Amino acid sequence: MTSASQQFSSEIDAEWLAMMGGVRKTVVYIGTEALARATKKSPVDVGTFQNNWLVSIGEPADATTTMFGAFAAQSAGALASYAAMTGFPVIYLQNNLPYALRLENGWSKQAPSGVVAMTVAELEMIWSGMGDRL
Repeated sequence: MTSASQQFSSEIDAEWLAMMGGVRKTVVYIGTEALARATKKSPVDVGTFQNNWLVSIGEPADATTTMFGAFAAQSAGALASYAAMTGFPVIYLQNNLPYALRLENGWSKQAPSGVVAMTVAELEMIWSGMGDRL
């Protein structure tokens, strides 16, 4: 390769890495928004459902908790670690309580349209508005 073509190749590589870094930041932003919005929309009796939103990377987790805030730090850490990962593994946002599906299907008067469906609709609007910035 000539010096000019090596420089061009290096510039393309640098642009590619910068672009992928921007995409990764956007994915982390969307994941963070998903967690915050699902938590905020969760119906609350004593807070168990609201406290059981869990983020995992690469594969779903099957954990539940009875402790207030137990998953908050873990979920934030999982999203923060995403920035250093290679590739783009799947980010899972889940609530593993046995009654989560009933709540999603309108069982609660506090969230008659569910939590996930409403959050996904909001995230789609956010994502479509970000198209020009990626």
